[in-house]
Formats: sequence, structure tokens, C-alpha cells
Amino acid sequence: MARPHIMFIMAQDLPWQKGLYGPGRVDVEMKMLSIDEKGTDATTIVRYPAGWQRTAPEYCTAHEEFMVLDGAITIDGHTYDTHCYGFFPSGYTREKASSPKGAVLLTMFYDKPMIVNGKGKGFDEKLLVKFIDPKLLDWDPGLVDPQLAKGVAIKHFRTDPYTGETSFLYCSPPHRVPPGMAKPKWTHPMVEELYVIEGDYVWGDCGRMGPGGYAWWRENVYHGASGTDSGYHLFVRTVGGPLVNTFDTVKVPFTWDAPYNPVLPPELKKYAKGYVKPKNY
Repeated sequence: MARPHIMFIMAQDLPWQKGLYGPGRVDVEMKMLSIDEKGTDATTIVRYPAGWQRTAPEYCTAHEEFMVLDGAITIDGHTYDTHCYGFFPSGYTREKASSPKGAVLLTMFYDKPMIVNGKGKGFDEKLLVKFIDPKLLDWDPGLVDPQLAKGVAIKHFRTDPYTGETSFLYCSPPHRVPPGMAKPKWTHPMVEELYVIEGDYVWGDCGRMGPGGYAWWRENVYHGASGTDSGYHLFVRTVGGPLVNTFDTVKVPFTWDAPYNPVLPPELKKYAKGYVKPKNY
């Protein structure tokens, strides 16, 4: 189902809630970044407290995609520390899990998550991505849309074998779109979801995203121009198909000092604050 357009909000400004939005894992905390109109598919930040553990099998009734933002969690012998990634299809059994020192995970659910004790009765093996540590991967500039500026690169996590939807890390060096330049706005025929891990991503029409910046960029909505003075490291996910960029034919002026001008649903707008970049000295 559809989610509202979000461009953009800082995750730090959102409140923690007790438990997930579906039954199970009442001993974690969650921030809701976006959710569809029926309360099913959602993107969240889940915080597992120090000492959290599961010693018996359990499974989730929804696909569960995650990347570690902080700390570490061990699932079935794999320790997922910072930026490690997994995609567990609906019905996939976790035999055991623990987080001795706690962990914070960016987590996407593809339905309302119901956590069930016991072993699942099967799952789609084509969807399973058990464990990726991107720190062991090379950045690949060959995966980037050739319409984009040189210097950016990708670390691929996943491509859905049925829909072409994809998840990846995306990085840029500093000084892309120097002051005084112009660049077209652009859009996509699918949703592009963005989460800033490090660095700054500046949008001429809605302001500066810093670490924790989140966007659910709906189909056929134009934004830009954009650039980065410091460089950035993003998690990106497409929903509704593979990544396709459609650029406008008109270039618009770009500034590093664009005011915060978010496009948000009412439930997020009440929390929204502009990002203030900290000094590095």
C-alpha cells in the first residue's frame, strides 16, 4: 500500500516507542520512519538493549530487511556489526539471537511483523540474503547511473529476483556541484528510500540532510538540485521496481545554504527540525 511522500526528516527528532508495531519483541524500542496507510509495510529503527537474547527458534510473518547502524547483534552464528546487512524472508527461522552490548538496526518490514515462537514452515530461498559485511566489499563505480556525476560508487546488497527492487550503499566524494553551478531536478518511476549514514546531502528545494536524514521519495515527484560539500554515505532502497532516474531538461540554481523546507505528513511534521551541522574543530 502507499506511504506518504517524505522529504525529509531527521531520525533523531522522532520519539522512541516501546516494542514493534506488530506482536512480538516487546522488549525492544522502535522509531517509526514511515508506514503505509494500512499499517503494514514500514521502515523503522529498532533498538535492542544490552543483554537482549532469544534462545529458542522464532520467525517473522513478514519479510525483514535490516542494516546495523550501531552496536552488534548475533543471529545464528553471524555477528552483524556496523553496516552489516541481512534480508530474511517471511517464515525464515532464527534459531537463536543475542546482543550482549546492544544494537540499533535500520529495519524494513514488508508486512505487519508478527513474531511467532517456533520454527517457520518454509520460506522463499530466492529472497534470502543471510549475511553481508560491506566493509569487506569494494566500492563499484560501474553500478552507478552514467547520467550522474563521476566519483560516486555503490556496494550492492540485494536485487529482488521478481520485482527488480534493489538495496545498496551509495557514496559520494566531497565538492559535487560547486557553488555557482546549476543542475536539473529529477524523479523516478518507483519509490527511492534514502537514509544518510554519514556526511551531508544538500537539496536546493528542501535543505541539508545530515546523518540520520530519512526520505521516502515517491514516484514522479521532482526534487533538486542536489549536491554535497562534505561527501556522503547513504543506504538506498527502491520500492516498485529497479532504480531509474528521470532528469528534467531545465537546470535550476543550487546553493549549499538552502533552508529546511520539508514535505512531510502531519504525523512527522510536528517533529521536524532542520539539521545543524556540527563544527569539526
